[in-house]
Amino acid sequence: MIRTTTLPNGARIVTEVVESVYSAAIDLWIEVGSAYETALNNGVSHCIEHMLFKGSEKRSAEQIAEDIEDVGGMLGASTSKELTKIYGHVLGEHLPVALDIMIDMVTSPRFDVMDLTLEKQVILDEMQMYEDDSADVAQELAYLNLWKGYAHSYPIIGTVDTVHGINQQMIYEHYQRFYRPERMVISIAGNFDEEATIAWLSAELGKLSPGQGPKPPTPQPRVFNIVRDKGIEQAQLMLTLPSLSHSDKRIDAMQVLDLNLAASASSRLFREIRERRGLVYTVASMQHCYRNCGQFAIYAAMTPENTATVLELIVLELERVKTEGFTATEIKRAKTQLRSDLLMDLESMSARSTNNASDLMHYNRIVPLEESRSDIEGVTNEAVMELANFLFNKESLSLVVVGPKEELAESYQLNLT
Repeated sequence: MIRTTTLPNGARIVTEVVESVYSAAIDLWIEVGSAYETALNNGVSHCIEHMLFKGSEKRSAEQIAEDIEDVGGMLGASTSKELTKIYGHVLGEHLPVALDIMIDMVTSPRFDVMDLTLEKQVILDEMQMYEDDSADVAQELAYLNLWKGYAHSYPIIGTVDTVHGINQQMIYEHYQRFYRPERMVISIAGNFDEEATIAWLSAELGKLSPGQGPKPPTPQPRVFNIVRDKGIEQAQLMLTLPSLSHSDKRIDAMQVLDLNLAASASSRLFREIRERRGLVYTVASMQHCYRNCGQFAIYAAMTPENTATVLELIVLELERVKTEGFTATEIKRAKTQLRSDLLMDLESMSARSTNNASDLMHYNRIVPLEESRSDIEGVTNEAVMELANFLFNKESLSLVVVGPKEELAESYQLNLT
């Protein structure tokens, strides 16, 4: 049974006891990321995520690492455009230790000036790692231009200039504004003492004062066609377009469309472009859903001379899906994959914890398993075709190509109706 607890200050706790396992997984999510930043402090949310591990009022960075590893557990974190996530996994008997560390990190971080100087260099090194990956370069160019002029376009990690400009005062101001209880969800799944855990978390999180942090505006998408010179052997192609938000009722149809188009080894683009023609090493897709917008992209890595052919084949398949959709066998296969993923997630405490946190953060409720299964089963080929016609049109489709400029065209045509 999944239990939710909302504190008077807005903090939300979701617990799911599973007595058949030994472990417990924890997700602590804060509603803040690069979409809540400005052009001047871009990267500050990601920087704070790093700084949470550099020490608190009770623990040094070394003590944080030692305390969690002394009980055989792990801690990690990530930052996205709209969320900062701290997560952990321990034996259920050691859950109080892990929770004490995580709550301590989030509610009383030290933000030492010397630590900040060192961590900014770590982030700059991380940035260089992404710059060395042509797929990451293509993705950032897609984001930067799709929502240009809006905070959703900002790179999560920031830029060289903005990271250099982050100072202690900037860190404090952003933390004080957004690390508020009404923006927090903590989720736990596994074998643990539920009553004691809720009581302890309610006392600790209940000490926090609520705030009034803003929501990001809805970004308006743009269309673009970019060829970026990069001294690499392969070319990286990314077709991108605005897509669905978390709350869109067509999400399940989107999942079926995605699996059949490019997101699986049995998808049409993988079979046609990679398996049958051998034109690419990689062809796949990605989708990112946010509070009030979304992005869908198809990407491929190939020798530069194959770029135009690969692009033509992708566009031809998009047109085909708009007019024909998929076969009954393809629709059934995609639904089976989605149902299987849904059920296999129940075998992972980390997946359960993450899914519960996601439901509460995005929908303000826990979506029942049977409702999710019913939504998947209800997807029809007609719904997929209708969605494809909504998404795949020349007014919304954009292109990024990254590779050796001397081997690429100056621009590529997207012959889409």
